[in-house]
Amino acid sequence: MKLAFTLFHYFPYGGLERDMLAMARTCKARGHQVTIYTQRWAGELPADIPVQLVPVRALSNHGRAREFARRFMALRHQQTIDLVVGFNKMPGLDVYYAADTCFAQKVYEGRHWLYRFSGRSRAYLDLENAVFAPASSTQILLIAPAQKAAFQRYYQTPDVRLHRLPPGIRRDRVMPADYAIQREQGRAALGAAPDTLVLLAVGSDFARKGLSRTIKAMAALPPDIRARTRLWVAGQDDATSAVRLAGQLGIASQVQVLGARDDVAQLMWSADMLLHPAHSEAAGAVLLEAMVAGLPVIATAVCGYAPYIAQWQLGKVIADGDTQLADAIVDIAAQDRAHWLARARDFIAHGDVFSMMDHAVAIIESMGTGKLSDRL
Repeated sequence: MKLAFTLFHYFPYGGLERDMLAMARTCKARGHQVTIYTQRWAGELPADIPVQLVPVRALSNHGRAREFARRFMALRHQQTIDLVVGFNKMPGLDVYYAADTCFAQKVYEGRHWLYRFSGRSRAYLDLENAVFAPASSTQILLIAPAQKAAFQRYYQTPDVRLHRLPPGIRRDRVMPADYAIQREQGRAALGAAPDTLVLLAVGSDFARKGLSRTIKAMAALPPDIRARTRLWVAGQDDATSAVRLAGQLGIASQVQVLGARDDVAQLMWSADMLLHPAHSEAAGAVLLEAMVAGLPVIATAVCGYAPYIAQWQLGKVIADGDTQLADAIVDIAAQDRAHWLARARDFIAHGDVFSMMDHAVAIIESMGTGKLSDRL
């Protein structure tokens, strides 16, 4: 099949973008032709998957999203495309990969009532409705259990169009055979002593991922623990406000902002726990990546993958609140590291967290078979 993958914009350190490329490569490995259509591409273009840029001129993000959807639909009519797989909500998709939360839920449950009348809100509600409305034929790939209830509450999307995928964690995050050596080297490279308690925060969009909560919780630790604690922050975003907050709380020298990193696995093997007190997170692949890397995880209950933490007893799931987060750090730090490594090995051996792409491509192929049959 000739597949079109649509994405508003690409940058190399986003989870959605990594999933998109992984799915494209899985499709290609199974004999399909894939072209990626996007407004803009930051970073190196893939050598194995063609990318077609679709330039837009609108000034606002929602204006660009609408214009991209219109321009892509015009292109689709000019080219031979069997199936469109979208990674952002827009009309004309055969399959949508639901990496985002329900926008309608945010509008009606989390914002002032006037916000729903703004141009931004109306635009994104229209784009979401084009995918999830009962009249749509788009097949939807869900990545977290809570998504189904939210989308059906606002759009009454039929069950038959909603497909739950297992996680698809990268196997290069798994603890290696020389884990102890890698851990020692990684800690030494970033100046962490053997008794340093290293907290790790991974992910771009620091505000949404709860970095300020992490910094406040670190400052609230008991003095003896706080004195030997360091925070490593990995992600592509402006850290100015985070650094300022750390300075105001007297822990600036203990916070290391590392920027975007290609060695996230090494950071995970070297740290002592992952903190992800996000305000919003449809899934949170980083939670499971940390778990297979041997790290206990502290995350907020809003994260789609948070139930895995409780199920496999690999950390703590908390409600919002810095005090609760600080207490959780103390509890995790008190447990022997060997305990967490044993839990991680059990998770690696028995948790189904690597097969997302195979399941997703099987659904795409079944969709394509049906569409091709209809043409005969």
